[in-house]
Amino acid sequence: MLRLRGPSLRRAIALLVIILASFVFMARLVDVQVVSAAALNDEAKDKRAVPVAIPSVRGDIVDRNGEVLATTDERYDVQLSPKNTKLNKGVFYRADTERGVGTVEVTAQQAFAEIGEITGQKANEIQKIVDDALADNPKSDFAYVKRSIDLTQLNQLKALEIPWLTFESQHKRTYPNGAVGGNIVGFAGADDVPQAGIELSQNECLTGVDGTETYERSEDGVPLPGSVVVTRKVQDGGTVELTIDRDLQWEAQQAINKQVQSVAAEWGLLVIQNVKTGELVAVAEDGSVDPNDVDASDPTKREARSFTAPYEPGSTFKSITASALIDQGVATPLSQNLTPDYLEPEEGVRFGDAFPHPEIPWTLAGILTQSSNVGTSMLGNQLSEDVRYDYLRKFGIGEETHAGMPVEDSGLLYAPKDWDRQTSYNTMFGQGLSSTIVQTAGVYQTIANGGVRIPPSLVKDCVSSDGEKQTMKHGKSQKAIKKSTADDVMAILETVTTEGWFADRLAIPGYRIAGKTGTAEQVNPDTGLYRTDYVHSFAGIFPADDPQFVAVASVAFPSAGDGSLASLQAFRDAAEATIRTFHIPPSTGDFTPLPTEY
Repeated sequence: MLRLRGPSLRRAIALLVIILASFVFMARLVDVQVVSAAALNDEAKDKRAVPVAIPSVRGDIVDRNGEVLATTDERYDVQLSPKNTKLNKGVFYRADTERGVGTVEVTAQQAFAEIGEITGQKANEIQKIVDDALADNPKSDFAYVKRSIDLTQLNQLKALEIPWLTFESQHKRTYPNGAVGGNIVGFAGADDVPQAGIELSQNECLTGVDGTETYERSEDGVPLPGSVVVTRKVQDGGTVELTIDRDLQWEAQQAINKQVQSVAAEWGLLVIQNVKTGELVAVAEDGSVDPNDVDASDPTKREARSFTAPYEPGSTFKSITASALIDQGVATPLSQNLTPDYLEPEEGVRFGDAFPHPEIPWTLAGILTQSSNVGTSMLGNQLSEDVRYDYLRKFGIGEETHAGMPVEDSGLLYAPKDWDRQTSYNTMFGQGLSSTIVQTAGVYQTIANGGVRIPPSLVKDCVSSDGEKQTMKHGKSQKAIKKSTADDVMAILETVTTEGWFADRLAIPGYRIAGKTGTAEQVNPDTGLYRTDYVHSFAGIFPADDPQFVAVASVAFPSAGDGSLASLQAFRDAAEATIRTFHIPPSTGDFTPLPTEY
């Protein structure tokens, strides 16, 4: 047997150790590179990869012509890692863009100068930011360089490929037109949280989906060039297209604000609606909120009161009673009625006209021209309560609109079984019930459109960031009265505007107008009794020979002037602005007023 002694034994042992070590090393190598490779790679990536949220941008709100009413101002904060500016003696490398190949050496001082050229700072200012941060904390990993830069500056800074420079987005909601349409557009609070108006009702369309990306960093925390991977693509919010016209909205707001101020009224509203489409092209309210400075506005006027604040409409609703009478074949525009100025038709029921007069032989056209409560109720009482109620519902009263706002009030319309005897009569001349001004505009849109009610709309479309368009639904059109009835009522309403006391104040040269005044009492919520002052309204259609638009103006509780004249002037200003905006051609042909007496 061979025996190993001395040096030979030591060599054999050493060889055996080497062989065993090699086997162990090979086994580990196989495990690392083959058996456990995937898991180890994932583990290493998890340690190196840094997730970054890419915030989406809230979508715009635009008018019918694409004019921006609400948008997001994209701003960015520039940050750096003070400690990493010192790595490698303050040197890093980036691609050589001049030669197109290789890299170039960049010092921290050069980088400071390049950053400053974009941000408007000097290199020594940025150096001081770094020095101050490191003086407070030698391991400082964060300091602001510049806050609130724009997108152009951001892209310029990113192009510098500075590894220790980072960015954080800061989005701010802005409203370029201030209070113009502020009541409709609404406003968003901190972090774009919607609080009112279209911002709230169309939040689903306006809100995007944040994206994410990752980059790998070295052990020192420096991002590795070319390591960015998008893990979820950002999807910005969609664009909400409204039916309103920005410029007309401005003119309408000017008109109603002027008239409210001229008579020291408590409030005023003005709505303009397209007869053929139901689109609301202006919804103006006095003292509209400026979404850029909500706190500066009257808290009672921050919501869209045209949709949320119903009131008793008064004589503008006599048109509904006339429509029901004619549609049922009970009356014609020339139906005769000897009309006193005061009436007590039943025990405990009493009402009168706005001015004293003897019994006058008025036609139905004359009753509406003189706005007689007595005459309207005397003829209207020929219809049952249920029939009159059905016509109110056909005209959209007592039913909330679905124009696109977060809250749209239905107004107040009790069922006939809940009417007392006074209310039964009052509803014929627009008292004992309530409606929003948008609902009142819908009554006149129906008459002007040949008896077909088209639900009012404020939101046209939601257009996603990838261009997909979703058209909003606002309800189905409904035939409320026959076309012949609508034609007769249009003739009555044009007689009102040509023969009424206010004809000269309403006239627009070249354009025929049909419409009705309204002076309505309102209940004081504190006492439960009617106030002694009024809401004055005018609802009009133009041009009367080819109806295109309806406008309704209401001026409430004036204390230093005539509210009726103020509402008429607001209507006229709105009509003239609408004619200019939509280039409406003048009327053709003359109108012969209907006989008002027999």
